[in-house]
Amino acid sequence: MKKLWVILLILTMVLQPQNAYAASYVDLSRVKFSSGSEPLVFTFGDLNIDGVLMQIYPFTEDEINQLVQETLKSKNLTQLEIKEANEKVLKAKRASEFTKEDLERVKQNMLTTISAVPVGNVSTVLSAVTGYMGSSSWDDIGTASATLLENTTKDWVKDTAGGFVNKAGELGKNLNTVNAVTSQLLAIEKFCEMMVDEHARTKQKWKDIADGANAKRMLNEFYFALQNKIDSYKSKSDRFGWQIQFNDERVGSNFTFFGVDTNYQTWSLDMILSQEEKPEIGAATGTYLGVYSIRSRHEMSNFQSRAHEAILNMGEVGAAIKKMKETPGNTVNLSTVSTGSVYIERVINGYCQATIKEDGEITLTMEEESDQTVVNISGIEVEMDYSVIDSKIFNSGGKIRFQISADKEEIVIGGITADIFVKSPDVNFSHEISGSGTVNVGWDKGIWKHWDGTKKTLSHRGR
Repeated sequence: MKKLWVILLILTMVLQPQNAYAASYVDLSRVKFSSGSEPLVFTFGDLNIDGVLMQIYPFTEDEINQLVQETLKSKNLTQLEIKEANEKVLKAKRASEFTKEDLERVKQNMLTTISAVPVGNVSTVLSAVTGYMGSSSWDDIGTASATLLENTTKDWVKDTAGGFVNKAGELGKNLNTVNAVTSQLLAIEKFCEMMVDEHARTKQKWKDIADGANAKRMLNEFYFALQNKIDSYKSKSDRFGWQIQFNDERVGSNFTFFGVDTNYQTWSLDMILSQEEKPEIGAATGTYLGVYSIRSRHEMSNFQSRAHEAILNMGEVGAAIKKMKETPGNTVNLSTVSTGSVYIERVINGYCQATIKEDGEITLTMEEESDQTVVNISGIEVEMDYSVIDSKIFNSGGKIRFQISADKEEIVIGGITADIFVKSPDVNFSHEISGSGTVNVGWDKGIWKHWDGTKKTLSHRGR
């Protein structure tokens, strides 16, 4: 009985609908499958990009459902039949909960049966029933008892009693045999009463147990087939191994360019590394080799609209303007009169290698194969109004317009035009000057602070 209760307890736990997908009645807690993926994070500078470590053939919800449907079809089953089988097993579990009184009654009935007909086929059959009653498996008890009660026993009762009593209920023709068979008649009568009572009492119980046992066997066969199919799929998954994947994953950050803040930079990473060496079949540990491409794009509207601030940080030109602004008596006002257009993009390609250790630590090395930057800045114009008071009777001033451009990582100021004037009691002079020269004022390398010269790492998210 202890074994029986353990079996029933396990069965009850198994039948709880855990991890079931798409409202399925199939209990996926009865089969084993891998998670198939784990989040990773690629870190460079102060930025993190999310990726994943995943099996090339993972057990996703869709794939599991597909395996379930294939197994149902191969067994000629439906989801509804699985549901009904689960209900039958639960019903059998309840029906198999015998009390001590139940067991004692069955035992006495068995003794009565054996005393009624101590020899022959019936004794053999009842011995089998007794053996089943001592079994630790209610599956065997249920199917054997239900079959005997439904088919063998009731016929045997009828046939045995018929040997002593005719169809009219009278004794046979040879009345001289009455005394000889009286004790047997009494035993048979008692047996028949017992069997009628026990049959009525237990027929439905045994039938429920038998139905549950058969349902349990059917479920076991189904889950065995499903596990085989999953194991076959898992073998394929293990054979192809794992991959580290960053599929155009992105991260953004504000940055300052020539003193103008809140420009926006977006980094996107494509990186795929395949498992090349597997210390253990199916495990994610080992060496990974692959390629990567990281691209940065830029939204520069703040730099464009605030170019008059940026020019103050552009090399010698900016230094000269600052000096003018700081000189007592000078008035300098700057404004952006044309925002123009700005396009900046950088693409870095290369090879990479990662090693995942048993403790989860990941080492990463990256080798750059190419590094290309595209810069196109044009049409930005800054105007400077200035005046210089040299004395109470003499002053000068004017307007100077600067054009800002770049076609590489080098800002160029050119196309300078100036409208200057000098005023005094004796002089009123103005003149427009157009220049064709250019001044290279460098590049703000802070735009690449997250990538250039920083350590690149790969790790499990949350570790």
